[in-house]
Amino acid sequence: MSRPGFDGVTVVLVTPYRDRTTGVNEDVAAEIAARADHAGIHALTALGNTAEMQQLDTGERRGLLRAVAAGRTRAVLIAGVAGGVGTLLDEAEFAGGLGYDAVMVHEPADPFGDGTGLVAYYEQVADRSPLPVVLYLRSTRMTGRDLAGLVAHPRIVAVKYAREDLFTLAALLNDAPADCVWINGLAESRVPAFAALGVLGFTSGIANVRPEAALAVHAAARRGDLAGLGELLRDGIGTIEAIRAEGSGRFNVAVLKELLRWHGVEAGDVRAPHSPLTDAARARLRDAVASWPEAAPA
Repeated sequence: MSRPGFDGVTVVLVTPYRDRTTGVNEDVAAEIAARADHAGIHALTALGNTAEMQQLDTGERRGLLRAVAAGRTRAVLIAGVAGGVGTLLDEAEFAGGLGYDAVMVHEPADPFGDGTGLVAYYEQVADRSPLPVVLYLRSTRMTGRDLAGLVAHPRIVAVKYAREDLFTLAALLNDAPADCVWINGLAESRVPAFAALGVLGFTSGIANVRPEAALAVHAAARRGDLAGLGELLRDGIGTIEAIRAEGSGRFNVAVLKELLRWHGVEAGDVRAPHSPLTDAARARLRDAVASWPEAAPA
């Protein structure tokens, strides 16, 4: 696996549906993955939260994994996995057979268990996974000390850090193993803050639609071009990310599917608890993309 791919842009791919939300459209999924790959996106993630993973059954998840693998030519391939350890390991084995480079382990949905329990869960997965492991951190159930010990595991190669507590991240960067890659899991809007700590790789939903925009943000961060970075984030991306984030992220996926539709790619609708765009949100989205090089749809 090419770990340097984690230092770049990791697109978290949507799940396109046929007939609104009836089933996964594998042809369109492969097309979206191929477009991102050909544009130069460094890593492709299938079955992240932006894929509505929790709403997919086993057959749909595996269909999406096949489709994304078919669309890849050069990017690092990451498969999202979740559930009990046995289920998770079965999914990892399936992904490995398709050529995936790593698995990204979603935080368990089980409401019980503290940091000690989570460490035990992740260690069981890392010990037995046929693929290297990327941790996906969203909650603060694990302390900095929990994380420092966990990322020393030789099979844990990267951490998608989607927590707002950058003070903990700063401490971890001083103490964690040098070969563990840290990824900004909060997308383009947090690139300046993470870049200040030396973390340049980030996950992106925008890259489903406009991979060149995400790559431009990454290039500016690598150059240390704060003025250019600020301009890029003000130029549509910041507003789009704000619409995606509002209301606990209810429009997170609907925004991307609407943008794909405006770019000629039909990805269907979203499944509950995700929400379709309201007329007001769609109007705000239209205004945001008007500042991009391509005009907003009529």
